[in-house]
Amino acid sequence: MKLSILPLVLSLALMVGCASEFQSTGSSSSATDDSADRSFQDTIDRVNQQAALDAANAAAEQQNEAAQAAAQETENQHNAEWLQNGLH
Repeated sequence: MKLSILPLVLSLALMVGCASEFQSTGSSSSATDDSADRSFQDTIDRVNQQAALDAANAAAEQQNEAAQAAAQETENQHNAEWLQNGLH
């Protein structure tokens, strides 16, 4: 059983791309606005980091589930062969 992580990777790329576009559209001249922009950018950065971490965890979980399914399939085949040989 092979699980694809392509949709997950594409979603992550879309989120990062949108956040980058959003980040590059604003500009202000006052110190207060600059501070607010930095704070907002820090928040965006933290959200992007969390999204990347979530995507990596989801990919690892998918790989683990695929490995478990493959191990179970191998065990099932072994058991079927053993039963077949034992009955004949």
